[in-house]
This record gives sequence, structure tokens and C-alpha cells, in this order.
Amino acid sequence: MNKSSQILFVTTSSLATNPRLVKEFETLKKKFDCHVICFKHHDWSFALSEEIKLSNPEVNFLEIDRNIAFLETIISKVLHKIAISLNGFFSHKFTISAFASNDKTPQLWFRTKYFLRSYNPSRVIAHNLGAFFPAFKASIKTGVKLQLDIEDYHPGEELYFNKNHELQNRFLIMQSTFNKADVITYASEGIKLKCEEVFKLKAKTKRAVIINAFKSEDFTQPNVLKEEFNFVWFSQNISPKRGLEEVFGVAKIFPQLKFHLIGKPNNNFIDAMKPTQNVIFHQPMSQDKLHHFLSTMDVGLALEDKMGDVNKDICLSNKFLAYAQAGLYILATDTFGQAHFLEQLGKQSGKIIQFTLQEEIKKLDKGIFEIKNKIERWDRAKAFSWEKQSLLLKNLLK
Repeated sequence: MNKSSQILFVTTSSLATNPRLVKEFETLKKKFDCHVICFKHHDWSFALSEEIKLSNPEVNFLEIDRNIAFLETIISKVLHKIAISLNGFFSHKFTISAFASNDKTPQLWFRTKYFLRSYNPSRVIAHNLGAFFPAFKASIKTGVKLQLDIEDYHPGEELYFNKNHELQNRFLIMQSTFNKADVITYASEGIKLKCEEVFKLKAKTKRAVIINAFKSEDFTQPNVLKEEFNFVWFSQNISPKRGLEEVFGVAKIFPQLKFHLIGKPNNNFIDAMKPTQNVIFHQPMSQDKLHHFLSTMDVGLALEDKMGDVNKDICLSNKFLAYAQAGLYILATDTFGQAHFLEQLGKQSGKIIQFTLQEEIKKLDKGIFEIKNKIERWDRAKAFSWEKQSLLLKNLLK
């Protein structure tokens, strides 16, 4: 097998929880033999991940099932705990920082080393922070080119554990791997600007903003105007700290409107919100079903709680892009990422929420829901579709 024709993707996520990864290997699989080392999650994402595998028979998927690889998982978790205990004494040691940051990182490195015994890829592409160390080590060990995908600004994300050292770990992991990377891709302009402000980058490193857009063909042209107006929000989980508290309150004020929430429900949270009948819950959907469903909606809610989370201020979420490509009018919280892109979308594309969601809904002009305006928004969005973004990715690998 020709070395130059192979690419290895590594991630600590499952396939369904990393749609950006999926779009990348689906783009590159015609030119390269693609291998993916990922994790199998026995949760809502399991069935969706199986669908992705069935749709890509030419891709070599090497899933890590922690329910089966029990001993390896235990060892990985023990190494994670040991690294945390040593973190304060060896704060500038890359391996200690990487293992302390994510208990999947040692396991992903074990599998990557095993993979390299049988395959000789020309490039390894790391998706998410826990995959950076294994990809970096693979590059050092074999000389393969290292590519990093920065979907989030990790030092700006909330700290959940090891709070005395985790922020420093994230800085060290990113700077160490940036020093080695041949290519770096960013999911938003805001993330690129922040990384270039904080980290030292080699002049010869190729860099590009590749937004997390979808194929334009995934979204059907709007053609039906319904009597009621439908608002929609989606994410992996319907849970607190996502701006939904305000949605439940607004639904009680506007009973004539319908609010569709898509995701895995946190029942305790939902019960506490006491939802009215015009709040409609949907289980997580496969990407094609979700995009078809969005095309039947009117307003997309892009609500980000950016307090204490720099990443949420500068990122550009999947939901925001999906709303735009479906032709929806967007009501978005005031973050740099959303405001910057909404300006690029042009007239009648949406509105930044200045004060409250309730006030913005009151001020909505019904003319924005007319079919001609929805079609115009849907058509304009083709300019930044994945068909366009994938060309940037292909050019970086020439």
C-alpha cells in the first residue's frame, strides 16, 4: 500500500459526537485510504455511529470499546490518576500534562502505537485535545505529518477537575503540538485569532479557517408556509446552562408559538422547568433527519451562555450553521462568533439578542417568514456550504 495514500484520524470521541471528523474523512476518502481510531460510546450516539460506519464501508474504523477493552481501560485510568498526582511536581512535562488532562489519552496512544506496527500513514489528523498527544507522538515516532483541528479554544473552556493544573495542561498540550504541526485548521475566525494571539506558531505551518458547515444538498428548499410559527433548538443534551431556562419561560408567554427542543433529555431539569404544551421534545436525530426537520422550522435559537467560558464567545456552533443553511431566521445571543458570522450572512438573516429573547420575539416582523425570504436565506447559505469548505481542506493537503 502506498504510504502517501494513507491518513490516520484520531479522536477521543465517538463518530456521532464528532461530525466535523466525519465530514473530513468523507471528503478525503476518495483520494486517500482513511483510518479512524475513535471510541465506541454505549449511549444515544451508538446507533448514529453505526449508521456512519455503514455509510462509509471504504473507511477503516478502529473503535475502542471500553466495555470490552477492560484491562486496557483500567490501566489508562490509573495512568490518568497518577499523572494528576504528579502534575504539580512536573507541570512542564508534556506526557504528564496530557495524561492528566484526559483518561482516554493513554489508551488512544496505546492503540495508535499498535496501528503504526501495520500501517504507514503519511499524515495523522488529531481531533479534540485528548487526541493531540497520541498524534504528536506518532509524528515524532514515524515522521508522519501532523495536522491539528482546533474545533474549540480549549484553554477557554470550563474546568471540571484538577482545577489547580488543568488550565496550564491545556496551554502546554496546545503549544507543544503547535510547534510540530504541519497544518492547523480552525472552526471559526474567533478561534483562529485567539490562538494566534496566545500561541507561538511556525511561519511555515499552513493555517486555515474551515467552518463546520454542512453539504448544501442536505437542506431542501423551503416550500411550505405554515399558519403557526415554529422555533427550534438542538444540541446533544437538553440540560441546564444552555440558555433553555429562558426558552421555557418565553413559551409560557407566547402559547401560540411552538418551541421544538432536540436532544437527550435531562428529566430532572425538564421537570423543574414545568414545560407548557407548546414545548415539544424530540430525541437526538441522525444528521440527515435533523437537517430535513430544520427545513420545516421558521426560527433557529442559537443560545450560548458565554459567562466564564471564552470558547463559547469565539466559537461558531453546529446549530448556528445548520439553521442558516436551512434558511431559518436566527435569534442568537451576543457572542463574537455569532455576531461576526451573522454580519457576513447579510440582510434578514437573523438578529443578535440585545436584552431578552422575549423582547426580540415581540419585535419579529412576520415578513421575514415569507417563503421568498426563507428561500433567499437558504440560497445565500450555499456560499459557505461544506462543498466550499472542503475545497480549503483539500488544498491544504496538496
